[in-house]
Amino acid sequence: MLLPEIGDCLDGRYKLLISLGRGGFAGVFLAEDLQTDSKVVLKFPDISQLGDPAVYERFKRELAIGKLLDHPDLPVALAYSEGSPPYLVLKYVEGEPLTKVLREKGRFPVDQARYMVANLLEALQHCHEQGVYHRDLKPENLLLSTDGHLKILDFGIALMEGGPRVTWRGFSGLMGTPEYMAPEQIKGERGGAKSDIYAVGCLFYNLLAGKPPFTGDNPLSIMHQHLTAEPRPLGEFVPQIDPGILAAIRRAMRRRKEERYPTAQDMADDLRHPEEADLSWLDKPDPPLVAVLTDRRTPWFTIGAAIAAGIILALLFAYFSFFRGK
Repeated sequence: MLLPEIGDCLDGRYKLLISLGRGGFAGVFLAEDLQTDSKVVLKFPDISQLGDPAVYERFKRELAIGKLLDHPDLPVALAYSEGSPPYLVLKYVEGEPLTKVLREKGRFPVDQARYMVANLLEALQHCHEQGVYHRDLKPENLLLSTDGHLKILDFGIALMEGGPRVTWRGFSGLMGTPEYMAPEQIKGERGGAKSDIYAVGCLFYNLLAGKPPFTGDNPLSIMHQHLTAEPRPLGEFVPQIDPGILAAIRRAMRRRKEERYPTAQDMADDLRHPEEADLSWLDKPDPPLVAVLTDRRTPWFTIGAAIAAGIILALLFAYFSFFRGK
């Protein structure tokens, strides 16, 4: 089974124009649809995944998700081909990868970032209402389009409510990207609407500060910070920022998911009208999620808990080291 090359014409219809990039599990190409004289995006599994039956199931799920969603900021899958190799056909939108824009700009003006994130949240609200949860929101999966909106590009590990669980070969249930991963995902939960809201809080912080709220030399360090640390105050990067915006970000990034916004739309409403946001979230403590052992615990219990925690963190570190090295 050969991977396609620029200039190839697939199924007599899609002519590959340029490569748009490759990730750990898929590559994407800009293509011309010769039947409609329009541009589309074709997504192919990475060559290392071609022997995995889950590739086909995940592509089919991504197409099923595409049929559920109807929103201008969601360039979703339109069709699926079981050719050799299989591929997805996705909507094409004009724009630049958010990662590229961030590298060039450093950070965004507050009002522009607020506008972008509010629109993104409304697109997520549409997803959540259809039972679709992205679970891996980050700049790499977002496109800043010519209309000023952020487009969500990749539903490759999205969860579809009621759908069967499908796993890539070698992939564990721990899904997401450390800089934007919600605490419950770090603890091994599948993630859902509240996880997406947490990721948006981290993304908004990044747009304003020029870097994610938590950074480190390795994934383990970053994940530990999500559970225990406080990010640098945004006021250090953006003096005189509206307190309503700060309150919205702090609420979105609460460690305990039940304390975050009930819905993505609720957060969008606060960003559109920050003067109406609940400022009490600015002063509410957000205790770490790592259990604190008291003097009533025996030394043996303390030692055992420390060993167990160390093993878990070591496994997480090994997991991310392995997959980032691929």
